[in-house]
Amino acid sequence: MTKCQKIMCSVGSCIHNEGKENLCNLEAIQVSASAKSDSGAPYDETLCASYKSHHKKK
Repeated sequence: MTKCQKIMCSVGSCIHNEGKENLCNLEAIQVSASAKSDSGAPYDETLCASYKSHHKKK
Protein backbone atom coordinates (compact mmCIF):
# COMPACT_ATOMS: atom_id res chain seq x y z
CA MET A 1 0.00 0.00 0.00
CA THR A 2 1.43 3.35 -1.06
CA LYS A 3 0.99 6.17 1.41
CA CYS A 4 0.84 9.80 0.29
CA GLN A 5 2.83 11.93 2.69
CA LYS A 6 3.40 15.66 2.86
CA ILE A 7 6.63 17.48 3.64
CA MET A 8 5.75 20.34 5.97
CA CYS A 9 8.09 23.34 5.87
CA SER A 10 7.95 26.85 7.31
CA VAL A 11 11.28 28.10 5.89
CA GLY A 12 10.02 31.04 3.84
CA SER A 13 13.42 31.81 2.29
CA CYS A 14 13.58 28.41 0.53
CA ILE A 15 12.61 28.29 -3.15
CA HIS A 16 10.79 24.97 -2.57
CA ASN A 17 8.48 26.41 0.11
CA GLU A 18 4.78 26.86 -0.72
CA GLY A 19 4.34 29.77 1.69
CA LYS A 20 0.62 29.91 2.40
CA GLU A 21 0.27 26.11 2.62
CA ASN A 22 3.39 25.67 4.80
CA LEU A 23 4.52 22.86 2.47
CA CYS A 24 7.66 21.85 0.58
CA ASN A 25 6.94 21.28 -3.12
CA LEU A 26 9.62 18.56 -3.48
CA GLU A 27 8.61 14.88 -3.51
CA ALA A 28 11.51 14.07 -1.17
CA ILE A 29 14.18 15.95 0.78
CA GLN A 30 17.71 15.11 1.86
CA VAL A 31 18.37 15.54 5.58
CA SER A 32 22.04 16.02 6.52
CA ALA A 33 24.10 16.86 9.57
CA SER A 34 26.09 20.05 9.93
CA ALA A 35 29.82 20.09 10.57
CA LYS A 36 29.07 19.42 14.27
CA SER A 37 27.33 16.14 13.43
CA ASP A 38 28.35 14.45 16.69
CA SER A 39 26.83 17.10 18.95
CA GLY A 40 23.54 15.27 19.56
CA ALA A 41 21.64 18.55 19.14
CA PRO A 42 18.67 18.34 16.70
CA TYR A 43 19.54 21.70 15.10
CA ASP A 44 23.03 20.36 14.24
CA GLU A 45 21.98 16.95 12.97
CA THR A 46 18.71 17.50 11.07
CA LEU A 47 19.43 20.16 8.45
CA CYS A 48 17.57 20.14 5.13
CA ALA A 49 20.25 19.62 2.47
CA SER A 50 17.64 20.27 -0.26
CA TYR A 51 17.36 23.94 0.77
CA LYS A 52 17.79 26.52 -2.00
CA SER A 53 17.51 30.24 -1.31
CA HIS A 54 15.10 32.53 -3.18
CA HIS A 55 17.90 35.09 -3.25
CA LYS A 56 20.88 34.75 -5.57
CA LYS A 57 24.25 35.13 -3.86
CA LYS A 58 26.27 38.07 -5.13
